[in-house]
Amino acid sequence: MDKVYEELDEVKAEVDRLKAELRAKTDSLENLKKSHNAQVNQIQEARLKAEEWKHELLRKEDEIAEANQACQDLKGDLNKKESVIKHLSAANDKLRADCNEKLKKWEDEKRDLLLTLEESNEKAENREQQINLCRQEIERLEGYLAVSNKKGSESQKGLRASTELRERNDMLQKLEEEKRKVEDQLKWKKEQFKHLEEAHQKLKENFRSNKKDWDMEKSTLLDEISSLQEKLDSQIRISDDLKHQLQTCHQALAHVESQKKRLQVEVSDLKARLDDASSEYQDAKSELDCLSSRLEKDIGELRYALKTKDAYLRESKYRIEKLEQENQELRIPLKELQEAQIQEAGATYSQSKLRSKLKNLEQAHKECASTLQVKEAEWKSQLEKLAKDLNSYEFELETKVAATEELKKELERSQSLNIEMELLNEEMSVMLLVLRQGISEAQLNLANYKEEMDVMNRKREEKVLQLMKELEIKEAALISVQKAMNVERERAACLMKQVESFGVSKELQHPLEDELDRHMEMLEESNICQLILKDKVMEMECELKDQLKEVHDALDSANVELDETISVRNEMEFELQIWMSIVERLKNDLEENHIVRRELETSLLTQVDVAESLKQEKDILVYKLEEQEMRIDQLNQELKVRKEVTSEMDAIIQLEHVKELNHQMETKVQYSDDVIQKLMIENRNLMENVTRLSLERKNLLQFVQGLGDKINEFSTVDSQLMEMLKTMAQSFENDGQGGILISKKDDHFFVNENMLIHSPTSRKKLEVTSDIRSPFKEVNN
Repeated sequence: MDKVYEELDEVKAEVDRLKAELRAKTDSLENLKKSHNAQVNQIQEARLKAEEWKHELLRKEDEIAEANQACQDLKGDLNKKESVIKHLSAANDKLRADCNEKLKKWEDEKRDLLLTLEESNEKAENREQQINLCRQEIERLEGYLAVSNKKGSESQKGLRASTELRERNDMLQKLEEEKRKVEDQLKWKKEQFKHLEEAHQKLKENFRSNKKDWDMEKSTLLDEISSLQEKLDSQIRISDDLKHQLQTCHQALAHVESQKKRLQVEVSDLKARLDDASSEYQDAKSELDCLSSRLEKDIGELRYALKTKDAYLRESKYRIEKLEQENQELRIPLKELQEAQIQEAGATYSQSKLRSKLKNLEQAHKECASTLQVKEAEWKSQLEKLAKDLNSYEFELETKVAATEELKKELERSQSLNIEMELLNEEMSVMLLVLRQGISEAQLNLANYKEEMDVMNRKREEKVLQLMKELEIKEAALISVQKAMNVERERAACLMKQVESFGVSKELQHPLEDELDRHMEMLEESNICQLILKDKVMEMECELKDQLKEVHDALDSANVELDETISVRNEMEFELQIWMSIVERLKNDLEENHIVRRELETSLLTQVDVAESLKQEKDILVYKLEEQEMRIDQLNQELKVRKEVTSEMDAIIQLEHVKELNHQMETKVQYSDDVIQKLMIENRNLMENVTRLSLERKNLLQFVQGLGDKINEFSTVDSQLMEMLKTMAQSFENDGQGGILISKKDDHFFVNENMLIHSPTSRKKLEVTSDIRSPFKEVNN
């Protein structure tokens, strides 16, 4: 019995020892749980700190937004200045319009002067007719001198016959030349029609080749769609293999604290950079204010230059008005000269007046030319100064823009760092929510994408059918146009036959010329229709090419979306499996604990087995700790890779932004250059108008001088005729009876009418000059 009691005591002691070990193990488990909870609390505190940093970053973003608003205000000031420049250009346009209106008024006045000259010419012709009537009466009176008059009449008849023959020969030559011109035009139209037919055939061949290409592209698209479906199936199969690659994502929690410390240091650096950027921004703002003041001064100088130009224009207007007054004064002596031809009084005095005034006009014109040259030199010097000033301002703007671009780059860098902070803090909190929603969204997107692809294919097939129908309609239209061209060819051949059988008379030529013109217009219309059809075919080809490009882009975007959805789904599935494995492991641990308790209560003989199981559990824990350390190392490596990728992307984005800013500046510089070129062109047009007016004044002066010379010739001819009539009268008186039959009244009449008699040579000259048109009549017609 004593042995039994001793054994029981030993068993109880061993049981107490085992219970003590169990208590120690439970205490160790509780300590582990407490440490785990402490780590969770630390993580939460880190998240709160991250949120506080987010608020600070948002505040800094507000400051950056205020700086951007200030930049926008500066841009607004620049736009206002550009608007001022536009107003100046508009004022210049108004001045140019006023100058054009005045030029039109002057042209109208010139036309009125030409009309008055034509009226004076008509009056002169009427007076010539009266002179002819007087000559007829003189011939009736000279019938008594049969021998002399017969000889003169025979000579005049011979001259008239020769002139009529010359006119007929000239008419025949003109008709032959017109016939040749018509034949050359018909040949040219035939060659043009042949070229059009060749172009139409080329278009047909191009359309057939394009149609074949479209069919080939359609087949290739169908093949690509099938290949994409096969790729989807293969990617779904590969997704199971990619699940194991996302296990290292959960190990990033241990490194969050070290990253937060590093980010705190970076935030302090960013604050220092922002302070430096704000100081640089204020310096740039002050420099921009200086530039704005300089621009305002330059605008004032430009306004002063415009005022001086207005003064010069007013002076030129005043001189032009003086010249117009002098022209009006010249009209009065012209009328006096016309009256002097009737009355033969005061001719020499008016001629001297005209010559003196013409000389004065020439001197005034020379003075105007010299003043214009001086003004041109001044304007050129002013334009060169303005060009130099603009170049200097452009250089200063480029320097300021470069400085602003550097500031923007620094701001973008700070923003990118802030964004990285936000992304790192948000990724850990959003991953679980995104995983559950991603699978359902991916399935819905796949179904919607398949439906959209089916709808797109149907729409494209319908569009292709519509395009084919439209092309058939256009081919029918081209065939109808060809038929119309053949009909017009036949008409042209008939017209050629009619032209070949055409005679000398003008009455038959005019309707044929009208028909030829009408057929020429029809040919031109047909050519225009063919060109329109060609343009439409080219537009259809461009539209089909654009549609094919859109299809390719849509397929590429669909592939990208599918790849993204597959990757997201794989990540979600992998994380779910990890959580399921954790839950199963916990269940297993609980079951093992229950089993251990039952074994301890049922039998004490299993102590060795329990010790061995504890050793095995310790080994498993050590193995798990080693695995966790390995995962931590892998996460560190992945974070380094991600940082490198994000730095490269930021550099690319900054380069694109710099390119866009450079392009904007280039467009602004081109706009200013265009404005300067427009101003130069307007100045050139004004100078050309001034030179044209000076040439027209010279022509008017030459015309007036020619009139004076003609008046002198008429006066000399009149004096000669007076002497001839006096000699004739003396001869009649000496002969006897012929002079006795003439009464004093007749003699008085005879002497008065000698004022209007001209020699036969002068008559011929007048007939030749009346046939020739003056340059003013040609202009009016």
